[in-house]
Amino acid sequence: MIFGSRRADSTHRSSGLRKLLIAGVVAAAISVAAAPAAPASSASSAVAPVADGPDLLYGGTGSTCFWHVGAIGVEDYNIAYPDAGAHYWGAIWTHVPGSTLRLKGQFPYARYTSLNAYDRLGAIQDTISDFQWNPDKGSSNPFRVGVRRDVARRNYTLTLSPGQSPVAFDPNRRSNLPARNTIYTEPAGGDTIRGIAIRVYIPNKGKNIEGGVSLPKPELTLADGTVLTGQAACAALGSETAQTLDPSALLLSAEQYDALRYQPGKPDYFPALAGGKANWRTQYNRTYLLNLYRPEADPMQGATKLGQAGFFPNGDNQYVRNAINRKFGKIYALRGKIGTTAKTFTNPKGKWKATDLRYQSFCMNESPKTTRVMDCVYDEEVPLRAGGKYLVVTSRAVDKPKNATAKCGVAWIEWSPRGDGGTDTNFGWMQIRNMLPSAGFKHAIQGTKKPGDEKKVLGEHLPDSKYYKDKKAFEKLGCPAK
Repeated sequence: MIFGSRRADSTHRSSGLRKLLIAGVVAAAISVAAAPAAPASSASSAVAPVADGPDLLYGGTGSTCFWHVGAIGVEDYNIAYPDAGAHYWGAIWTHVPGSTLRLKGQFPYARYTSLNAYDRLGAIQDTISDFQWNPDKGSSNPFRVGVRRDVARRNYTLTLSPGQSPVAFDPNRRSNLPARNTIYTEPAGGDTIRGIAIRVYIPNKGKNIEGGVSLPKPELTLADGTVLTGQAACAALGSETAQTLDPSALLLSAEQYDALRYQPGKPDYFPALAGGKANWRTQYNRTYLLNLYRPEADPMQGATKLGQAGFFPNGDNQYVRNAINRKFGKIYALRGKIGTTAKTFTNPKGKWKATDLRYQSFCMNESPKTTRVMDCVYDEEVPLRAGGKYLVVTSRAVDKPKNATAKCGVAWIEWSPRGDGGTDTNFGWMQIRNMLPSAGFKHAIQGTKKPGDEKKVLGEHLPDSKYYKDKKAFEKLGCPAK
């Protein structure tokens, strides 16, 4: 089923893709959805999962007996605020005592790939990014500075350790981390079920969603030295039969969401601010996310980036979001500055260069009721002016201005006609994503430390915004749009 519109070039736009829900989400992941009138201390009480949510997607495009969840994308499973530039696959298995599990694969022809390990609540246990992986002997890592992106020999071997990471997860990861080929998969508490996700962002032009290579294959070495591969390894791991809970537990029920959204005395444009004023908020954890609907709450409540249970996020990304509303204008425009990023889609033969960010995107989302994405543009699709300045516009398709085109210096994003996914069809949630900033880039979202410091840290990289009454009002800016 299709939950969000995508554009025709699916190899480029990827088909709008999913944060992976792999190990099953439980009701505790939405515990902070208690009625807004309750005191802050009651926000930890559990609520029931949604009963009619979608099932996980098994055996889709590119999937294998090990990577059995996915490929996941907007067209099939649009939940947890995906990015339109990536595909995701998940693996769920039961650890075999005394065994060693490795993945053998090839680096994709793409902008980015990574592995994330999760617990059953969707909290990250460990992340390793492509540039960290040492290639096999005789091969090269095309994600390292100075290496050609089209290098032919590009093999790697990764170990999936059954233990816990010896180092605490850093939610503000940057691109200068040390090399390693081990990801730690044991959740706190010694759960025997393991879950990981592999992501591939922006395959090169003409490559498939896996980035022109197969997903890495499992190699299981048992305690007695027996080596299992292919279907035999999957059978020993139970990767095709591992049980998950209903992933709709991530979502709020209609009653829970309406209690947050439709509070007595709140204006009809709530939770957007009066006069269309911007309220950019870094993503910390789910409590802080939902406190958008509780402006009276302590701004520091939930303000830790370590509490990511329920999101199954990419450990290399950080986000800021701003709630907007069409009652202030049918066109919403962002003007800001973007850090340098790689140009990879049409540049398969170039060498990898150091940049401010690995990736940046702008996405229009629905509300926490559905956690759906409608549409995104990523850095390579955004026409830049002098100094890296951009103009990004969102509107419904029927309201799209004639000059909201790359030719006129404008990147356009479609605003969901569903609004919040409930009864507020005017709601919108603009999200900006930063991935793997360089060590020296000081204006990344990864540099934020507390609520309210977004402008101080990001500077011009946190955009100014403006509503326009309708498309005619925006078209008066001409072409190129001023």
